[in-house]
Amino acid sequence: MSAYQGRFAGRTAVVTGGASGLGKASAARIVAEGGKVVLWDLNPEALKAAAEDVGATHVVALDVSDADAVAAAAEESNKALGRIDILVASAGITGATTPVHEFPIDSWKRVVDINLNGVFYCSRAIVPYMLANSYGRIVNVASVAGKEGNPNASAYSASKAGVIGFTKSLGKELAGKGVIANS
Repeated sequence: MSAYQGRFAGRTAVVTGGASGLGKASAARIVAEGGKVVLWDLNPEALKAAAEDVGATHVVALDVSDADAVAAAAEESNKALGRIDILVASAGITGATTPVHEFPIDSWKRVVDINLNGVFYCSRAIVPYMLANSYGRIVNVASVAGKEGNPNASAYSASKAGVIGFTKSLGKELAGKGVIANS
């Protein structure tokens, strides 16, 4: 028996990017330790398969770079779970891997829209539910690339640096309110 068995008993979570990678692994861990999870992801087919794999309570197919879709998904997820205790903002893309002077503008915008704006939209939509319950845990997935900068990955590095700074600001705003934010 794991020392963490039941750690998430009675807790609910929204996990973005939940159809694969860190999102799916995080969701699986929360469910394995007694929590309920709603998975958000862009890919409906992968989302359905992931939900079956991890035992998700509910799924929402959406693009986290769409603020209105995120707000609607937060409301739907709150209804499905009864409350939202945890947000794991894991949705992210790397974008083009090329020097800055050759970096496609559309790829830059898409990376920033998903990796940074998506994190903002998710917190903006979910934090009010957490504040209403005086409890919340937010994990915004960043990267060492946000601290160090990776060559040929300027959009990814910049977006993850933004996630780190955003999370520091959010954490300070929520200090003393029962909601903790980390990246």
